[in-house]
Amino acid sequence: MFEDFIITNHIKERYKQRIGASDKEIVKRIKKDLKFTKVKRIVNIGNVRHVFTVNSKEFIFVKDGSKWILKTVIKRNRENTKKVIEKRKRLSAL
Repeated sequence: MFEDFIITNHIKERYKQRIGASDKEIVKRIKKDLKFTKVKRIVNIGNVRHVFTVNSKEFIFVKDGSKWILKTVIKRNRENTKKVIEKRKRLSAL
């Protein structure tokens, strides 16, 4: 990722439902998950970027002008993550 990005209020609300943390804590957790050492794979498909992390999360970003907007975060299990990464790679090759 490593560029500026915007975290939507929708993402913050969904995180709040799951873990019950404050907005500040949610932003801190997301940025911590997207550190360079925790990113396993980045797959670009057009203006959509799928970032897979070591802890089996998929962050989906959409480019809007010069900024990336975080649209959704998906938590997966290890086996499913491998399958999804391969699927995204196939889609990007088309």
